[in-house]
Amino acid sequence: MLKNKVNTAARPKRLPRYTSYPTALEFGPMDGSKNDEWFKSLPICEPVSLYFHIPYCDKLCWFCGCFTTISNKYEPVQKFLEVLKNEIKQTAKKTGRLKVSHIHFGGGSPSILEPDDFLSLIDVLKECYDISDAKEFAVEIDPRTVDQEKIKAYASAGVNRASLGIQDFNIKTQEAINRIQSEELIEEVMGYLRDSGIERINFDLIYGLPYQTIETITETVAKTLAFKPSRIALFGYAHVPHMKKHQQLVGKHSLPEQKHRQAQFEWASKMLKESGYRSIGLDHFALPDDQLFVSYDNGKLKRNFQGYTDDAADSLIGFGPSAISSLPDGYSQNIPSIKEYVEKVTGGASPVVRGLAIDGHDKMFRDVISTLMCYFEVDPVKVAMEHGIHYNFDKEIDDLSKLVDADYMVRDGNSFRITESGKPFLRAIATIFDQYFDQNSSDIIDRCIHESEG
Repeated sequence: MLKNKVNTAARPKRLPRYTSYPTALEFGPMDGSKNDEWFKSLPICEPVSLYFHIPYCDKLCWFCGCFTTISNKYEPVQKFLEVLKNEIKQTAKKTGRLKVSHIHFGGGSPSILEPDDFLSLIDVLKECYDISDAKEFAVEIDPRTVDQEKIKAYASAGVNRASLGIQDFNIKTQEAINRIQSEELIEEVMGYLRDSGIERINFDLIYGLPYQTIETITETVAKTLAFKPSRIALFGYAHVPHMKKHQQLVGKHSLPEQKHRQAQFEWASKMLKESGYRSIGLDHFALPDDQLFVSYDNGKLKRNFQGYTDDAADSLIGFGPSAISSLPDGYSQNIPSIKEYVEKVTGGASPVVRGLAIDGHDKMFRDVISTLMCYFEVDPVKVAMEHGIHYNFDKEIDDLSKLVDADYMVRDGNSFRITESGKPFLRAIATIFDQYFDQNSSDIIDRCIHESEG
């Protein structure tokens, strides 16, 4: 029988994005020794994914919600890199030399690393893990901090996907978020990538920023389409100045109302789909020949901390400050403070300070929510049977039925599919299956209204 796991004391106003389940909001204090046990129990015969968090940027983007710091000198970055190498070595002693299926560098700005330093990091990675058959090796790039030599180093290391932070092409919006980068710069970087053989290219776009209108969104999408990236992520700006103080600098400008945000997303989505991109889940678009759609069509698409993915690995190991590991036994997160991270790793201690152990029911509900987030439909009874669990979904089906009555979903037996009118409320609908969410806080229709209001 499920125990009551609801924590109502610190329930956030915004609905979870469900890049994991349970979400990081539910993490509590964790001793690093527990995570060490989880590392040691990873099957040597199964591949894992690796995530590296580089917590440095040259300049502060005012819209940013990531764990990062601004470094005016390169020396702190070099010192951090040596500590990161030590964390890789220390972790490999616990896990063994596992095969790796996916590698992802995020941040911060991984492109802040100089070519030789990036390659030296990859050399250490190769010593500790078998990355020879990695299906995907991705790096997030700030176009302002990359050059031809860095991109040659990426290609030499085996990088086969680059994700460019575009956000918006309109100069007035760029100035309002302190992220000024010309179309000519993007064209130059794209040329370097393709000349180096890196053809899998993602563009990250953001709607809901200052001074964006349907006209400016049209211009940004049109310029994006001219570059023909293989994937596009279309994220909504999350304005949380109470958590990220620098976002107050964005807030001093006029932000679009929710109805205008939604109109921007719908118009951009329409343009992308009319130009040959297929829609995936909440906010991703890809060309039909992209590997993401092979997984989508085969029912293998998943959602993790990097968004939608075709990664089949059951385990993800995170390195660097704030990085999260997703393991068969639970989630664990490194300490966000760079200073404390350095102290722990240098002293030979685990940098893990938060996390959450999960059980069979958590994994079942994770698959239910992930399926819903990826495909806009789910048969919860079927998922439970696949997990060998008999679970009474009476309460969940009662809520889903309310959405059917509201024309937000349609039902076929035990399968529920979200309609076009219900798609804007995907995250609210997913909360129905969230056993950590305060189900008594509001009716499911109220949660949909709340999501539509931002």
